[in-house]
Amino acid sequence: MSETGSGLPSGVPPAGTLIEVRDEEWLVRNSGELRTGEFAIDAIGASELVRGHTARFLTALDGMPRILRPEDTRLVADESDGYRVSRLFLEAVRRRLPLPQSEQGLALTEGFLLDRLDYQLRPAVKALANRFQPRLLIGDVVGLGKTLEIGILLGELIRRGRGERILVVTPAPVLEQFQHEMWTRFSLPLVRLDSVGISRIERKIPVGRNPFTYYKRVIVSMDTLKNQKRYGPWLRDVEWDAVVIDESHNLLNRGSDRRELAEVLAHKTDALVLASATPHNGEMRAFTGLVRLLDPMAVRDAARPRAEELHHLMVRRTKVSDEVARVLEDKWAPRGESRPLQVRASELEEEVFAELAEVWLANPERGRPGARGDEHLFPYVLLKSFLSSHRALFATAREKLAKLGHALPEGHKEVTDPSPAGPTESPAREVASLLRLTELARRIERAAADGTNATAKLTGLVAELRDHVKVGPGRAARAVVFSERRETLNWLGTVLPPLLGWTDPKDGEAAVKVMHSGVSDTVQMGYVDEFARAGGDIRVLLTGDGASEGVNLHRQCHHLVHWDLPWSLIRVEQRNGRIDRYGQTRPPEFRALLLTSDVEGALDDRTVAEKVLAREAKVHEVLGAVEAVTQENDGAREERRVMEALLGRATSEEAVADLEAVPVEAFEAGEGDGAPGTDAAAPPVERLTMSEFGTGPAPVGAPAHVAAVVDGTRDGNTFGAASDLDLDIDLDDFGDFAPTTAGDGTDDGGADTGTGTGSPQAPASDIPTVEELRFFSASPERNRQEFVLAGLAELPDLGGLRAGLTVTGTDLSFEPPRDLADRFDVLPPGYVREQGITRRINLTFSREDAADSLRRAREDAGSTSLWPDAHYVGELHPVVEWITDKVLVEYGRQRALVLQVGPEKAPDPVFLTQGVWSNAEGRPTAVAWLAIDRLGTSAPRTRELTPALLAALGVGPDMPDHWTPSDPAATLQPLVPLAVEETRREMKRVREVAEERVDSPLRDLERGIGEWRQQTLPGFEGGKPKQQEAADRLARIAARLRTTGEPMVRVLAVLEAGS
Repeated sequence: MSETGSGLPSGVPPAGTLIEVRDEEWLVRNSGELRTGEFAIDAIGASELVRGHTARFLTALDGMPRILRPEDTRLVADESDGYRVSRLFLEAVRRRLPLPQSEQGLALTEGFLLDRLDYQLRPAVKALANRFQPRLLIGDVVGLGKTLEIGILLGELIRRGRGERILVVTPAPVLEQFQHEMWTRFSLPLVRLDSVGISRIERKIPVGRNPFTYYKRVIVSMDTLKNQKRYGPWLRDVEWDAVVIDESHNLLNRGSDRRELAEVLAHKTDALVLASATPHNGEMRAFTGLVRLLDPMAVRDAARPRAEELHHLMVRRTKVSDEVARVLEDKWAPRGESRPLQVRASELEEEVFAELAEVWLANPERGRPGARGDEHLFPYVLLKSFLSSHRALFATAREKLAKLGHALPEGHKEVTDPSPAGPTESPAREVASLLRLTELARRIERAAADGTNATAKLTGLVAELRDHVKVGPGRAARAVVFSERRETLNWLGTVLPPLLGWTDPKDGEAAVKVMHSGVSDTVQMGYVDEFARAGGDIRVLLTGDGASEGVNLHRQCHHLVHWDLPWSLIRVEQRNGRIDRYGQTRPPEFRALLLTSDVEGALDDRTVAEKVLAREAKVHEVLGAVEAVTQENDGAREERRVMEALLGRATSEEAVADLEAVPVEAFEAGEGDGAPGTDAAAPPVERLTMSEFGTGPAPVGAPAHVAAVVDGTRDGNTFGAASDLDLDIDLDDFGDFAPTTAGDGTDDGGADTGTGTGSPQAPASDIPTVEELRFFSASPERNRQEFVLAGLAELPDLGGLRAGLTVTGTDLSFEPPRDLADRFDVLPPGYVREQGITRRINLTFSREDAADSLRRAREDAGSTSLWPDAHYVGELHPVVEWITDKVLVEYGRQRALVLQVGPEKAPDPVFLTQGVWSNAEGRPTAVAWLAIDRLGTSAPRTRELTPALLAALGVGPDMPDHWTPSDPAATLQPLVPLAVEETRREMKRVREVAEERVDSPLRDLERGIGEWRQQTLPGFEGGKPKQQEAADRLARIAARLRTTGEPMVRVLAVLEAGS
C-alpha cells in the first residue's frame, strides 16, 4: 500500500499503471471489483522473469499492489531512427489507457470496416450520453443494420475500458453470422458457445470450471443459455461489462425461461443492449418490464409509460426516416412489388374446401364444443393448416382428434400410412368431419405422388421457381420459400428437387434445404453460410418464421416466395426483411401463392391472405414499418385478432382493416394522429415507440434521475456543429482530445459492407467525435499500420519473426508467435484451420483490400467459407493489442525516452507527462496529457498536449534521425521530480473539472435513487422488496463510478533541443 500523502494512487490501479507484485513488475491491463473492498487485477509481466506472462492478482490474497513512483523515472536517450521507439511507446500508452468516463464523443468511427453512416453511429452516441450506465433498446426496423450498430457501440465501450468482458445472446441460426460480423467488420473476436462449441470448450477447461470465466468475450444462443439448471449458477457468478440480447422481443413474456435469463444478466452487467425490430407486442406491462431491465427507475406506472420516460433508453428508425433515407439510395436497392400468384384448387382440394365450408366455417361456433382458451378459433386454425398443405391439415386434424378422444390407430397416424379399415363416420359431427379431412389429405398425398396437379400450390411454385426465378441445375439463381408449418417444409424438401430438374438425389438434396426449429443450430448456421456464398450449392432455402429470425439471406438472393401467408402484417414484413435489407444490391421481389376456390363459403387465400399482402406493401411504402400503424405488435396476436373478427361475423375486409389502428392512407394524406403538419393529439406511446422514436431532443418532463446523468445535448439528432459541442471534458482546462467532425485530417474512405468501397457522406455530420493524439500519422488507418510495422521492426524479441515478414503496400504476412496465435483461439476452429492462421497470418490495413477479401469469400465459385483470407486490422484487432502490450512491457518500466527536436521547437526541455483520475472500478474519470517546460524557473508552464501542440513541438513521422549526442542523466534527470510536481498541481485543477462533469451528476443521481426508493410504483415486478433491492444496487454502482483516491502520474517522454 502507498503511504498517506505520497501522492500515489490509493485505490485500485487503472489500466496502463506499472505495479510491483511478488517482487516483480507488472503492467495493469484491466482491474475491477469482485466484492466490496476486494479487487481483481489483470496484468502482463514487465520484469525479466515474468515478461510476457499474463496473470490475475486478487487483492484479498496479495494486498493492494505497490505503484512505482514517477519521481524515480529514468531518462534514456532514444537512438532509434526517427525516434521511432519513443513514438511507438507513446502510441502504445495512448492505446492502452481507456478514454475517460466523461468523454462521450465517438473515437473509433475510422477504425471499422464499414461505410460511415450517421444513423448507424447514432445508437452508440445515445448510449454513451448516459454517464451512469450505457443501456439502450435498439428498435430499428428489419434490415437497417442493428448488428453493425451493436458492433460500433461495443467498440466504443472497449475503448473506454467498459468492454473487457462481453456476452452476446442471439437466436441459434444467427450465432455464426453475428460472430462473423464482429470479426470481419470490427476485429472483435467472440468465442462461439453453440452445442458443438460448448462440448469443445468443456474438453479444454478443468472439470467444474465456469466457461464464462475462461473466455472473456462470448456469443451463445438464447436456447442454450435459457437452461437455468445448467447455466444459471455459472451466470450468477460472473460479472459482465456488456451484455447484448438480440431479438429481445422474445423476452416479453414474464415468467418465461428467456425472461428469467434476461433478469439475471441485467443485474450482472454494466452496459446492456437489447435489439429487436418489434420491441413490444402492445402489452405495455410486458414492455415496461423489459424497459426496467435497462433502467428500473425509468417508468413510474407500468401500465402507462410515458414517452419522456422511455426516450433516453430507446432508439428506433424506419427505412423512410430522413437520416436513413438520404444515405441508403445506393446501398439498398428499392423494394420490388409484392405480387400475388393465384392458383386454382384441384378437385381434391375443392372437396376439402367444401368440407371446411359446410362443417366448420358456415357456423364457426360449432368448432368449440366445451371450448377452452383459443379452441373457439379452431375452425380458422384448421383452415389455415389446409391453406399451408394437405400434410399440415392432416397433422392438425390428427392432433384435434386425439384431444377429442378419437386418436388415430397405430399404423395410421401418418399421412403416408394406409387408411384405417372401417367407417370414417362418427356420431359427433366434428369428429366425423376431421376423419373425412384426414382421408382427403391421404388421397391428395397419393395423387401428388403421381404428379403435381393434385396440389395447385406445388404446381404454381414449381412454375415460379423454374420459369421466373430460373432455379435449376447449372443455374445460379436462388430463392427463399417461407411456410408457417414444419410439415409443409419437410414435404416440399422431399418433392421439390426432382420437379426442379435435379435427377440425382444427392444433387437435389444439396440444392434444396429445409430450415426450421427442429434442425440443429450448427446445421442451420451452415445453411445460412452456404446460402450467402456464390459457390454454395443451395438454390432453394425452405424456411419457417422462427428459424429465419434475424438471419441475413440477401447476399446472393433477391427472390422470396410466400408458400402460405401469415394473417399478420408484422410477420409478412419480417419475412420480407430477410432479403430486403441494407446491402441488398438488386430490387427484392416477393411472390405469394394464393389458393383459390369456387366453393361457396370457402375462405380461400383471397379472403384474408391477399389483403394482408397488399396492406403490408402499402404501409411499408408509406411509413417504412407496419408497426407504426398496427393495433397489435405481435404476429400471434394479429392472427388471433383477425380470427376473432371473422368469428364475430366481420367481413374479411373489416378484419384486415382492423389490424391498423390508423389507416395508412391517413398518414399518406398527412391526417394521421401525430402525422407531420397536423394538430391532432399525439398517438399513444405504444404506437409512438413503433414509429421513429428517440431521435429528437429529449422531451420535457423526463425523470429527474435522467436529467442528472444523461447529456441532453448529445441525445439524438440535435447536436450542433462540431465547434459548438459542449464536451464533457473542458478542453480549455485539460484533456487529450479535441472535437472534430469525421474525416477531418484524413483521406480515408469508408469500406462498403456490400461489394464497393463506399462513398463520402453528403450532409455535414453532427455526430460528436474525438480526435486522439497520434504519433505516426494523422490518418487513423495509416497511423495504425505504421504503429504495427514499427513494433514488428523494433521489438527485440521479434527478431525471428522479422525473417519471415512480408510487407506489400498495405498488406503484411508473417508467422505468428505462440503468444499471438493463442489470441486467435476463440475464432471458429474450421476457419483457423482452413486459413492456417496459426501458421501464417495475412493482414491488410486497406479497407478496399479487406472489402475485396470479403467479396471473394462471398462471390468466388471456389469459396468454401464466408470468412475472408485476409484480416482487416481495425482498432480492436488482436495484433494491435499484442503489439501494444509488448511495447509497454519492453519500454514502459519506469523509464522515459528523450527525443531531440529543433531548437526553435523546444528552446527549453519539454516534459510530456500524463495524469489520470480514476474511480473505484479502476477506470479513468479524467485524463490529462500535458507538456511542461520552463522547469527550474519561477514560472513553469503547463500546456494541454493537443494534436496541434504535438505538431508544433516537431513530434511526428517526419522527425530527423539524429541530432547531437545526449546525456539525459546529467542534464535532465534533476528536472523529473519538478515535472511530476507540476503534473500533480495541474491534476488538482483537473479534479475540479472531474467533480463538475462526473461526480456531481452522480451524487445528484444518488439523491434521485433515494427519492425513488420511497415511491410507490404500480406494477413493479417483485413489489417493494425488489424495488428496495434495485435501489441499493443502483446506489452502490453510482458511488463506485465517482472519482476516488489520488491521481496516477507518469513521465512519458522528454523533448530537448538538438543542435
